Parts: sequence; structure tokens; C-alpha cells
Amino acid sequence: MKKKIIDAVFLLLTALFFLGSAYFITDNFFRTSTSLGLNGESLIALNRQAVKARVTDPSKNSSLYYKFTENQRAHLENLMHRNGGASLRAVIEITQRKKNGEKELPFEFGFSYAAKDGSGSIAPGRAMVTGDFSQLDSPDGAVKFSVALCIVPGGEIPSGFFVHGTKPYALRSVQFAEPLIGWDKSGAVPLYAVGPDGGALQADSVSTDFPGAEKLFRRPPELVLALAPLEDPGTYRKQPQLTFSYGKDSIVVRRTMQQKQIVVQTAGLSSPFGSFRPGENAAHITAVMLRQPPAPASLENGAVTTPYVTDLGLIMSWPRKNWRFADYELYEWAEVPHVLFFDFASYKVQNEYLTRLAYFVEKAGYKGTLVSDDFVENRHGYNAHDYKADDLAAFFTAAAQQQFRLNAREQNLCGILLANGVIVRGEEGSFLPGEGALISFSRESPDYLRWEFLAHESWHGIFFTDASFREEVSRLYDSFDSRSMEFLKTYWETYPSLGYDRHDDYLMRNEFMAYLMQQNVRSVQDYFLKKAEWQTLNSRRPDLTGYVRDTNARPFLQAAEALNEWAFTHYGFAAGRVSLISKQSQ
Repeated sequence: MKKKIIDAVFLLLTALFFLGSAYFITDNFFRTSTSLGLNGESLIALNRQAVKARVTDPSKNSSLYYKFTENQRAHLENLMHRNGGASLRAVIEITQRKKNGEKELPFEFGFSYAAKDGSGSIAPGRAMVTGDFSQLDSPDGAVKFSVALCIVPGGEIPSGFFVHGTKPYALRSVQFAEPLIGWDKSGAVPLYAVGPDGGALQADSVSTDFPGAEKLFRRPPELVLALAPLEDPGTYRKQPQLTFSYGKDSIVVRRTMQQKQIVVQTAGLSSPFGSFRPGENAAHITAVMLRQPPAPASLENGAVTTPYVTDLGLIMSWPRKNWRFADYELYEWAEVPHVLFFDFASYKVQNEYLTRLAYFVEKAGYKGTLVSDDFVENRHGYNAHDYKADDLAAFFTAAAQQQFRLNAREQNLCGILLANGVIVRGEEGSFLPGEGALISFSRESPDYLRWEFLAHESWHGIFFTDASFREEVSRLYDSFDSRSMEFLKTYWETYPSLGYDRHDDYLMRNEFMAYLMQQNVRSVQDYFLKKAEWQTLNSRRPDLTGYVRDTNARPFLQAAEALNEWAFTHYGFAAGRVSLISKQSQ
């Protein structure tokens, strides 16, 4: 009897043990297993709803709680330090239609921080994203949206995150991403990105204040606008445009059929941080974001090799205090990739970078020659410059093969061109042409000349890099009025600071195009008629100057009109204008 009692107790204890084990295993399963992954690992679910990443009845339990693995936390920390910040981005789907009378349906998304007991409880007062499901819902069914919350180095690394909502919803995915602030409605799933201070989503607003941006971005951020497709490009005289303000700057954007987005480097504005306010054609804007620009690379002496990618209309008034190197600021033309643009501090600095190159490439009587340092010191190349990749590679190859010692600034130039792939290293110290071109001007030139140089030299950049443009120029060049062409070539030979080699066919076609396109079409005839009044040219070839006056320079106008039409169709540019963005500061 006693043995039977002992056996019964043993069986009962065994049953309780297995029942307890089953409960523990089941409970542990619901607490740890989830289908959501992050950085190659599953997230740790901290409540039952989080396992399926879905809230079906908010009245009973409205929240999802997750914990990062140690590897996920380490990845987040590395991302923060590498980029100066990071974000956690979640895609949420509202799974139930909005009911009549539902006006406010709040939700929250934020990081959680481990309590001392390791329970993963949420610390009060932490930054989070708040919003209203009713603003994001649509009358015809479920919708998805993406929300991102940024975090910066220096504080506590979060242990996980949570979502809270008062309407049935599902968490579809999460990922670590680059730091962003703003909104993007250009895709199927709209994105709302909030800074490290948190904040409320403004789903129905285009204006953006970017709270917390100064904490998030270590360098002046890029302002990125996504744009809706354009239906009608207009004409070069009446081009569609949109306007907006950022801080103290008013900005005008000329629209083109090719535009999908524009990027404004805030380093070129009055202040890198400000509020965005739309103006004309606000409906064109489908995204407004601040993002971190690439970290600039430089040579050992600090010479910057990473260009700002920008529209050329913004470089004219770029604040000198924001330059990253004393000699120059470096840009890449946003609309014509791989074309580098140097804005030099002075003529003297520009001469030390480019005068020897100018004589090697273009100057009659010096082509192919590496002139001496004394020559460079006492001669002026040009007030503005343009060079294709082939000529740049030939210059540095000649210097290497002749063991010619270039000055320190020319060595900087070589390093910059190599870093950007305009030239590449060949065998035995030689250099080969890569992709792109170089153009430049100087801050020493007065503004009216800088605008003229900007147009003239930039058209060379397009000529160097766009074969279809070269074909159009050649078509017009070959059919151009012969006496007008002789006038132009004689002017180039006669004017002291030019000295172009008229036997260089490529150079002649290139300069023919640039002299037509450096001013607006309405000014072309007047420009060449004034050249025909130049006394030195009149005394040398009065027959040619008289012919230009007799024809009222119409051959020049006709060729300029044809090139202007091509440029507007392909780039949205026009004669005398090589930019799509302009700004005015208050």
C-alpha cells in the first residue's frame, strides 16, 4: 500500500514536471521566436503579439515589443559611428478599414532600453515617433507606410523597440538604415523619417521643419527633393518651374523631362539647417529629405578630392567660409556627371594649377611643351579653363616620361583627377584618359565675368563628354558660312590672351560652339558685331569685319538658335544658361 502511494506521488510529480516543462517551453517560444529578421538574425519577441508581428484586437493588447540580439546591437553601434548616425525603419500595414466616426487613432514607434533587471522595459521620456492612423488610412482598405526613427552616437544603445497602435495593424519589416529626416511619398509605401528628438508625423503637410537635424548631421546635409514626372517641358523662354524656401534662401528650379530628383547641398546655402516651405508648383514635389553627404576624402596635405555634386547655379555664391580647402572648392556637375568644376581662390592659385597645362594643350607654338616654372610664374594662362580627359592624361604622362618635376599644386591636381577617375594610371608611370573633364574659374573674376565664364567653359564640359552634342556641333560647323568662320578664327589668332591653334580641328569646333552658346540667343548678333568693331582686327582684315557688319552677324545667330534648341531638348539648358537651379538670399 505504501509503495502504491509512493508510486502515485511519483507519477503525479512527473506529470507536473512535464506539464511545467511544456508550459515553460511554450512560454519561452512565444517570448523569443519571431518571423521578423534584422541584420541576418531573427528579432527577439517580448510578448505574444510580437511573435506574429500583428495586433488584431487593440482593446486587449495594442503593443509589440522586440529585443535586439547582441549582434544586432553591435551592428547598430558600428553603423552609427561610421555614418554619424543611423535609423531604425519599420514598415507597418493597417489591416482594417477605417470605421465611420473614427477620428483619432494614435500610434507610437520608438526605441526601448533595458531596465536594470534586464526585462527590456521602456524607459520614460525617450524620443519616439507619434502619429495618427486615421491620417494614413485610406477609405478603400488597408494601407502600408514606413516610419524611421534616427539615433546618434554618444548615448545609450537601445536594447530594442516597440510599436503601439489603437487600430489593427501588422509589422511587415524592420531594418537599420542611413539617417534621414523628412518624408517620401514617391513610392508605393510612403516613408516618414524623424530625427533623434522624435516627433509627430505630419502626413498631410508638405512643409517640413526637420527637428533634431543639427544633432544628427555632422556635416551640412543634402536636401533631396523627388519630383513627379513633367508632362510638358515648355520652351526655353517659358520653362515650367517650382519654387521653395529653405531657411533664408529662396530657390527656383527649372523643370525638365529628365528630372526625377534634385539635390541641394546645404553647404552652399546661407545656413545648412532651416525649414522647408513650398511655393509655386508644390504638387510637383513627392519627397523632401535631409540626408548625410559622403565623407570627403583628401590628399595627405588636405587637398579635397571628393566633389560636391551640385547644379552649377549654386556655386556662384557658395559661401567661401564653407570651402573645405583654401585653394579651391571642388564640384561635380549634377546634370553632366564626371565633369569636375574648380572654383579657385585667385588667378595666382589657378595659374599654379593650370597654366603649364594650358600651354601644353592649347597655346599655339607651345603645344606638347612643358614650360618652365619661371614661365608659369610670369605668364597668365586663361581666366577660366577647360580640359578633356585625353589632354589631362597626355600632360601628366609627358611629365612622368620626361621626369619633369611638377609643382605641388599640379601634383594635387593629378591626385584629384585620379581619385575621380578622370585619368587612370597606365603602365610604366603613364596615365590614360578615364571619364569626364575639368573646368575652372576664379573668385578673383568679377561676377559678370564669372557668369560668362561659367556658361562658356561649361559648354566645353558637355562637348567633351556628350558624343551626340559633338555630332550636332560638327554638323553646324561643317555647314557654317565660310567667311564668318574665317572672321572668327582670325579673331582667335589675333586676340593676345587667346592664341588658339587654328590647325587643331577639335579645338576649333569646340570653341566655335562655346562662343555661340556663352550668351543668350538674343545677344549673339550684338556680341559678334562688337567684335567686328575691334580696331586691331579691322586693321588686319577689314574685309572680314565688313562682311560681319553687312550680314548683321546672322550666320552666328542661326547656328546659335540650332544649338540652343538641341540643348533645351536634351538638358533643359539654353544659350547663356547651364544651370537649372538658382537662389536668392534674404
